[in-house]
Amino acid sequence: MFGVGLFLRYQAGRRIAGILGAAALLLVLAPASAAATVTRTTIATSSFETGLTDDCRPGLTGTLVGTGTITFQRVDTPQGFHVDSTDSGTGTITWSDGSYSLIFAVTRFTRNIFETGMRVRTETHYDSVDTYTADGVFLSHSTFQETQHLTFEDDVYRVRFDYGHFHFFDGC
Repeated sequence: MFGVGLFLRYQAGRRIAGILGAAALLLVLAPASAAATVTRTTIATSSFETGLTDDCRPGLTGTLVGTGTITFQRVDTPQGFHVDSTDSGTGTITWSDGSYSLIFAVTRFTRNIFETGMRVRTETHYDSVDTYTADGVFLSHSTFQETQHLTFEDDVYRVRFDYGHFHFFDGC
């Protein structure tokens, strides 16, 4: 017959009982923490813009037709809050000579603010443009990347900027 008394006669049993007892005590004494509050939002947009110019091909004008999506999430806790946001978009610029550019852009943003006063913010951005002739022959590819990081802690700001990195393939 197995019982608590028999279990406690052995050192391993007493050790397990002690651990379980300590864990139960911690659960009883631990303050109840409030659940996190999560807010989420998604916004879709469309855009139309005329009269665009191309720095690489003077004299051309273009019309942009595009879509964008912004997603946002905020998590609030007793210790502070955290925000994640993504703004992305795609589009096509049709140029006056019949050529076209396919564009893509995304910006990601995170922010943490703690009750201790510490703040951390990071934003990354990426753009790409692929341009083709009216017949679909590749002309050029361009990208742009940028990162910004800001930390505030102990009344001191630390800032790191990774300024615009341009990359051009063919074209100007």
